[in-house]
Amino acid sequence: MATATSSSVDDGSPPPESGYPGGGFAVSTDNSSRRKLYSRLFYLLCVLISGLSVVVLGVLLVSIGWQGHSRLTWDLLQNSHSELNPDSAGMWPSIVGSIFICGICAASALPLGIGTAIFLEEFKPNSKPLRMLHSFIQLNISNLAGVPSIVYGLLGLSLFVFMFNVFGRIQVNESSGTELFGVNHYYQVLSLAGGGHTVLIPQEEEAEKTIKIDAPTQAVDRDGQKFELAIWDPASGEPKPSDPKVRERTVRKGQGGGSYSETKWYYLRLPFGKSFLAAGLTLSLVILPIVIIASQEALRGVAPSLREASFGLGSTKWQTVRHVSLPAAMPGIMTGAILAMGRAIGEAAPILVVLGAAVAKNSGPQNLMDNVVTMPVLIFNWAGRQQAAYQELAAAAIIVLLAVLLLMNSAAIYLRQKMRVG
Repeated sequence: MATATSSSVDDGSPPPESGYPGGGFAVSTDNSSRRKLYSRLFYLLCVLISGLSVVVLGVLLVSIGWQGHSRLTWDLLQNSHSELNPDSAGMWPSIVGSIFICGICAASALPLGIGTAIFLEEFKPNSKPLRMLHSFIQLNISNLAGVPSIVYGLLGLSLFVFMFNVFGRIQVNESSGTELFGVNHYYQVLSLAGGGHTVLIPQEEEAEKTIKIDAPTQAVDRDGQKFELAIWDPASGEPKPSDPKVRERTVRKGQGGGSYSETKWYYLRLPFGKSFLAAGLTLSLVILPIVIIASQEALRGVAPSLREASFGLGSTKWQTVRHVSLPAAMPGIMTGAILAMGRAIGEAAPILVVLGAAVAKNSGPQNLMDNVVTMPVLIFNWAGRQQAAYQELAAAAIIVLLAVLLLMNSAAIYLRQKMRVG
C-alpha cells in the first residue's frame, strides 16, 4: 500500500516560521556580510597589534645586541664590578647572588604555594561559614597577584629585614638582634711575629669592643686550637723571643685588640637584616600568589572522572590527591612555578628596597646573613651611568639576563612535555 510522504526542499527561501516575509532574507544577507567584514577588520587589527609588538621587541633586541655584543666575553661572566677599570668589569658576583636568592625564593614559595593550592582546590569546606572564609581567601589571593612588587619590597623590609624591631634595631658595624648560631666572637690581637699575624681571644662581653692584654690568657689560633698566650714586657729587660713559633703565640704587654667575628655559612640571626635570606623571602612573597593561582588552574584541569574512579576504588581524599590529582596536574604546576621563578630573577624593585643599590662586592654570599648583588640591580646601576663603557656593559648584562630567562622558559616547556608523555 502506497504511503503519502511529505518532504521539504531547500529552495533558498527563508522558512515560513522564520519571520522574514518577502525581502526579509535579503536583510539577513546584509547582516552576515557586515559581520564578516567586522570579523576581517578585527583579524587585521589583531595581526597589526601583534606585528607591532614583534617589531618593537625585535628593534629592542637588535639595539641591545648591537650595543652590547662587544662586551659578551668571558671577562663579563668571570670578573666583578670595577669602579676604576670598567673595561674589565664583570657580573659574576651578581650571577651567583641571583642564583642564591632564587634558590631561597623557590625553597620557600613553591612548597607553600602548591600546598595552599591543594588545600583550596581539593579540600573545599562544606559548612557555610567555612565556605565564606574560603571565598574570602581566594579573593585576596587573586587580588594579591596584581599588587606592585615595590609594595612587597616594603613589606619584606618591615617583616624580614627589621622584623618590626622586635629583636632590636639594626645598627651599622654592630652585631644587632639575637644571634642564634653559626658565629664566634673574638678579640683580634697582633702578635710579636709581625707581618699582620694575629691571635684570637674569645670575647666574653659583646658590649666590650676592645681589649688590652696585660697578663697571659687563653687564646685560639685560626684552626680553633686553644693555647696559652704569652706576654713579653719590654720594660722587664728580657730579650724579645727569637723563635718564630714562640713569637706567633706572644704579644707585647699592653697590646690592644678589637672585636672580630668569625661566621659559618649557616650563621643566622634575628632580624635577618639586609641579607640575601631576607631578599629571597621577599621575592617569595612576590611570586606566591602566582604559584597558587597557576597550581589551582592545573588542579582544575584534572578530569573529575579520575577523582571519581579513585574514590570508587575506596581511596581516601589524601590518597586521591597524592596519587591521582597531583601527578596529573604536575606539568601545569611545574610550568607555572618556573615561569614565576623567571619573574623573580628579573625583579629589581623589591631587591633595591631590601638590599639597597650597592654593587661593590667581589664574591657570592659567605653566610645566610651576607649581602649580595643581583643581575637586575647591577644592570640598574650600570644603565644609570654616563660612561659609554658602562652603557655597553648594561646592554651585555641584559643579554645575559635574557639568556637565563630563555633557559628557564625552555626548561619549563621541556618538563611540561616530558611529564605529559610520562
